[in-house]
This record gives sequence, structure tokens and C-alpha cells, in this order.
Amino acid sequence: MKKGFTLIELLVAISLFSVVVAIAVGGFARALHTEHEVEALITTQSNAGITLEQMAREARTGYRFCVLADGSTPNSACSCALSPGNSSELTCSTLAFDNAAGDAVQYSLSNGLLLKNGQSITGDNVDVKYLTFVLSGNVQGDHWNPRITISMGITPSSTDPALQSNELDLETTVSARQADASSTY
Repeated sequence: MKKGFTLIELLVAISLFSVVVAIAVGGFARALHTEHEVEALITTQSNAGITLEQMAREARTGYRFCVLADGSTPNSACSCALSPGNSSELTCSTLAFDNAAGDAVQYSLSNGLLLKNGQSITGDNVDVKYLTFVLSGNVQGDHWNPRITISMGITPSSTDPALQSNELDLETTVSARQADASSTY
């Protein structure tokens, strides 16, 4: 009597092996894709976080937020509107102010890039979806330090729709060091 495998046993064994290999390869490919997505999100968040911290640091020592140099009228470059339900709060798409050195600074959004005085300050791997500034305590004589809430939505710059659907929302509030908006006008 001969010992060995029949043709049917070999076909079944090869079929089972092929299914197991296909599952393993599919899982490995998905793990690589997920690792790529996570790496892109972490890099994007890190870059935007550094940019947000730079903006907050400069705003902390700034003054004359979204007002002209004489302090009399709102700066139209800021594109501000009164916040709904709060007459002392402004929501702006651009933030213009004087920094601690007395230099004019303007932060804005253009084509997915965060700009400081017209120069991009975000990396190529970041696509900024929205940027909003909420100013409160910025009225002369209100006895509040100016506060700026910076909100932005970011995604990794990629043609991959899975990455574009992962929007990260970042927000921070900064209190300016000046005692009252009226003290620097």
C-alpha cells in the first residue's frame, strides 16, 4: 500500500492555505494603510499645534487687537462681526494687532494655508479648513484683559479621501497681558 496524499486532499490543503494567506496579506495591507493615516494625522497635528502656540505666544504680549492704530474704529482687515447674543464679543476671520515689539501682525487663512503677514506659517502637510478668532474684553473701559480664542480645523494635505475626511479641531484661548484695552490706546 502506498502512503501519500490524494489529489483532493492536496487541493483542499492548498485552498485552505491560500485563504489563510489572503486574509493575512489583507490584514497586513490594512495595518500599513492605517499606520500611514495615523502618521499623517500626528504630523499634521504637531505642525498645527506648533503654529497655534506661536500665534498664542505672540498674541499674549500683543495689543490693539483688530482696531486701527488710533484705537477709534475696528480694523476692516479683521473682517469681524458681533458674536450672536453677545454685544461685547467679536468673531473675526483675520486677526490684526501690534506685537510686543510694536510691529503690525496679521494672521489670516488663504487657500488652506495659515498666513502671518502674507507668509505661510504652516507646513506643506497641513490643510487648514477654517480659522476663526473670537475677541472679548477688547472694548475700551470694560476692565477686562483682551481674550482671543483661536479655533482652526485641519486635515493632512493629501489626495487620499480617507485622510481628508479626518478633520482635527484645535482651539486655544489667550489672555493678553495688558490690563485693559484702554490702557494701550
